Amino acid sequence: AAALLRAAARAEAPSAAASSASRRCWVEPGPRPAAFCRRPFADLAAASAGDALASAAHAAADSMQAGRRAAAGGDPGVRATLNEAGCDAAARHAFERFGRYHANEKAWIIVTNQLLEEGAQDLARMDPVRFASLVRVLAEDARVTRGSFWEDLTEKVEAMLQEQATLQELMVIADLYAKISAWNRPIFRLLQTKVRQEQAVHWMAPSDLVALLDTFSRAGSGSAELSPYATQLFNELEDRILEDFEDFDVEDCLLLLASMARFGAVKVNVLHRIGRECLHPVVSEGQLHGPRAAGICSAYGQLGYRHDTVFKAVVEEVLRENNAWQAARVLGDKLPTLRYSASDIGRIALAMLRNKMYRGNTTWFAWTNKYKEMLNILNRRVEAEMSSMDAEGLAATSFALGRARRGSNELYKAMFARMVHLLDGSSEAAQQPQEFLERFLHGLAMMGPDRQKKDIDAEWLMQWLCNNVYTFVLSDFILVNRHLVMMRCHDKEYLQMLVPFFCDPERMKQLTKTDVQELTHAYNGARIREDDCPDGLGRHFFWALGRQYQRHQIEGKGSGRPAMRRIG
Repeated sequence: AAALLRAAARAEAPSAAASSASRRCWVEPGPRPAAFCRRPFADLAAASAGDALASAAHAAADSMQAGRRAAAGGDPGVRATLNEAGCDAAARHAFERFGRYHANEKAWIIVTNQLLEEGAQDLARMDPVRFASLVRVLAEDARVTRGSFWEDLTEKVEAMLQEQATLQELMVIADLYAKISAWNRPIFRLLQTKVRQEQAVHWMAPSDLVALLDTFSRAGSGSAELSPYATQLFNELEDRILEDFEDFDVEDCLLLLASMARFGAVKVNVLHRIGRECLHPVVSEGQLHGPRAAGICSAYGQLGYRHDTVFKAVVEEVLRENNAWQAARVLGDKLPTLRYSASDIGRIALAMLRNKMYRGNTTWFAWTNKYKEMLNILNRRVEAEMSSMDAEGLAATSFALGRARRGSNELYKAMFARMVHLLDGSSEAAQQPQEFLERFLHGLAMMGPDRQKKDIDAEWLMQWLCNNVYTFVLSDFILVNRHLVMMRCHDKEYLQMLVPFFCDPERMKQLTKTDVQELTHAYNGARIREDDCPDGLGRHFFWALGRQYQRHQIEGKGSGRPAMRRIG
């Protein structure tokens, strides 16, 4: 059963998708937890460890049989289209028949295997334009997230792209890869090499340059292997901004600022230049409102860049808008259009919290009083606008209200239901909600009168976490489980099933010192002891955590002995 489980994981493991500006360790494909089988979580929780492994083995066997059917027979319709019009037309035909990958994974496994095996000759003859068309169908339309397929596909076309692809064609392909978080190193390495050979940073159009940086900011924050490429581009960007800043308009600066915040590139000279000469004047003059103004504040909060004038102008505009709306409501007049939604206010409040702008009244601006007014507005509007809030705004609102210990039982349950709805439709969304799940649950744990929230039914969420574990940053996945334990809405059997997942040697090496501490607190808080873990792994699990912690201690402080030096 374990062998079949590992084989299925290698065949179906999706791309390791994550975005984390601090370049934390992320989950790499490997053996899946037993809960990956498609049975309801309640059944899994009631089953024994042997039953769970047997169910996982059946799922693995189904996957292997699907691969054998693809090699032996495949889909006749896809084969006919492939032979007649090529791989790109075959992928379009499969999308029209089967829909998106998450809705019909078994059919898409057969299709992707056919594209690699039966379409090998067509892939060898394919030019960059046709390959971009193929990737667009698979990434944008079908959203295929099968990691092994993307690795094999990239390997087959790497030589062709290196010889024939232009800079613009590589940018398009890399952007499509980034949209599904397929961090295949050869694609981004080829693009970075092409940029360096042509010195494109110094002559590209501003719109193309910021699009390039947006792509690499996603890749660099999602993969440590790609982080050096992004770092080099942001270093070269500083010279371009200081020399030719007049060519960049407001939209270019907004996208550039968002990319810097995502990757954590704190370039003070660049921030001063784009702020002083482009963004700050339009904010102070009231020409930038709503999501764009909130985006500036959010980026400054992530970068730890405090600009009091900008925050003052935005906060005052939010308060004036709210006062005008309340006055019209009392007088029975026509209600004015609100430029700032609850999501925008939540992002602004979180940025003020990060930059410590929630305390300290001065004669110039009463930060404490204004921050409390922002929270009052947010607390009133979040429930009314719940159905339209996105994952980022919901997470920011949860953390801001939780830090202030605000929120009723009904509010946090409604917010949890909204996040579940967003996660359930994550495959259809351009923004992956799991990127903000850790922050959301952290804030949820702080909300309300009590940290324990046993009235939340997290059964669906735990099943979803098992099925989407490879789309998380490893540190975020650990913290998500830690927050569930803190709220006492976890299930012990769910955490027990994850023990073999964490015991994987390669994954254990990825744990940072903080990861070890949080993981230990999660299992201790859930009162899971050595004897409770499946397959007798309990003693090894806690021993491996202690060993990894000691390794970090030694690397951080050294052995304590003086360095030996040979004399004579």
